[in-house]
Amino acid sequence: MHTNGNSDSSKAETNGSTADEVDNADHLQNNNLSSKVVNLNGHDSNGVSSHLGRVFIPPHQKDTVRLIGQHLLELGLQKTVDQLVEEGGSMLEHPLASQLRKNILTGEWESAMTVFSELCGASDTGVVEMKYKILEQKYLELLEEGERMKALLCLQEEITPLQHCPSKLHLLPSFLMTSSPADLRARAKWTGANGASRQRLIHKIQEFLPSSVMLPPKRLEVLLKQALLLQAKNCVYHNSDFVPHLSISTLLEDHNCTRDSFPTETKQILEHCDEVHHCTWSNNGLYLATGALDGSLYIWKYNPQRYQLVEDKLITVTFNVGYISWSPDDTMICVCGVEKCPEAVVYTVAVSGNSAVEKCRISQSTDDVLTCCAWSPDSRFIYTGGQQGQFYKYDIHSSTVYNWEGVRLHSVATLRDNKTVLAADSHKRVRSYNFEDYTDQTIYEDENQIMNMTLSSDEKYCLLTLSKQGLVLVDIASGTTVRKYFGLQQSDTQINSCFGGANEQFILSGSEDNLVYVFKRDCGAPILKLPGHTRLVSCVSWNPVYTDCFVSGSDDTSVRLWGPRISSEESESIVGTQV
Repeated sequence: MHTNGNSDSSKAETNGSTADEVDNADHLQNNNLSSKVVNLNGHDSNGVSSHLGRVFIPPHQKDTVRLIGQHLLELGLQKTVDQLVEEGGSMLEHPLASQLRKNILTGEWESAMTVFSELCGASDTGVVEMKYKILEQKYLELLEEGERMKALLCLQEEITPLQHCPSKLHLLPSFLMTSSPADLRARAKWTGANGASRQRLIHKIQEFLPSSVMLPPKRLEVLLKQALLLQAKNCVYHNSDFVPHLSISTLLEDHNCTRDSFPTETKQILEHCDEVHHCTWSNNGLYLATGALDGSLYIWKYNPQRYQLVEDKLITVTFNVGYISWSPDDTMICVCGVEKCPEAVVYTVAVSGNSAVEKCRISQSTDDVLTCCAWSPDSRFIYTGGQQGQFYKYDIHSSTVYNWEGVRLHSVATLRDNKTVLAADSHKRVRSYNFEDYTDQTIYEDENQIMNMTLSSDEKYCLLTLSKQGLVLVDIASGTTVRKYFGLQQSDTQINSCFGGANEQFILSGSEDNLVYVFKRDCGAPILKLPGHTRLVSCVSWNPVYTDCFVSGSDDTSVRLWGPRISSEESESIVGTQV
């Protein structure tokens, strides 16, 4: 079998050629795979035809040969393909498809329309669309050549009778008024006959025709990319936005991220003087807020290169810190207490110095209980409430309070539409509340108490921590359970969980057995149980930007920063080599 070079004569038809190949006139005029169509006349017991010298290809392997042949043609190895077709006795595509390709690449539009009609007929909507695209290419090329009368006839007698896409049909006559070929290409957003437009037309036809007639463009490359993506998805420790690409990936071994590239090592331990009940990263990933029962609230600045947190501000709150929420613009934080705390406090943290400035206090009655909160997307409103029946919308600019009475909250979250709020209540439900028209509806109900709720960044899913049950992933649109996560210990304690990692591929949770649990989002069993804390792990937070680290807070008064054993640069180098 020949494996080198381009033939000087009788070149095989390309399938998915590059723009440079399309521009090669000799290549265009000589391409034609129909001359390579052969039939098998039988084979001997060794699988080789006794009189033609052809290898017998089993039916289930013929598609593989076609894919290889197409790929070799795209690489320009036409003599090799000639030999492959001759020796294997299999055509790469239907003879009419080869003829259609030749007609389009050489601009033989009458023949192209005739062959396409033979292949597909004339009634299907998709067929009409493809005919329109062929005639549109013909029309534009006639205009580019200065043949305005021929172009007008094509428009009136061939394109208009198709009655396809009226909006485009009304646009085409305007191209008759263009002042030059360059003006035409610019207004039509078209690369011209000598550009890649003909090859793009072929690609569209390849996508339309059945693969048994004409292979889709670059089919082998597409399949290999899919394989790489699937390997990355199935890799337990794959935690990267890196998209596999054939140009920098190896196909000689399966992709496999090592455990050392995943955040499994304690990089730093931060100490409070009392039980830590909440920790959360800022939206830009550069600051961490941690709060404890002694009323201390720390703001830490993060150095992602060194995996190090440095104290930036210490805020002394007048109540036990139970929940912290950053404003979407990261200039403020809202702090709530635990159990019977009647107020929430907003601090401005985007100020110089070692402390923050109190902006406002949300307090309507000493009988209130405000233990959870969430910001509106515009950083203007705070939604807060608790288990005594208070549910407030507070305007931090005007101090106006809107009250939704009788709602006992465990957790609250806002949607980006700036009007809908999701809340987990004491009736074991997740409900949506619209503060514009004061309508509400139930999204999900469970048999167990919902202790905590977290939304995915795309707002399609919510992660629920259930009393005595663990974690449940819920589809918000349908209100159905997508997956349950098992293994961690959860009674009636308030334990926070979250989405995390690149593209939120992971689930992170604390547990009453002093461990940090990490789950792959599409798997119910934990992939990691990280030791280190000596008491209940009450809160976790995965950095939303620097996704190779997360933190955990515990009743042992510590906050742990977790990172990979190897650096991000080393990890990317490994991933780039293996994927």
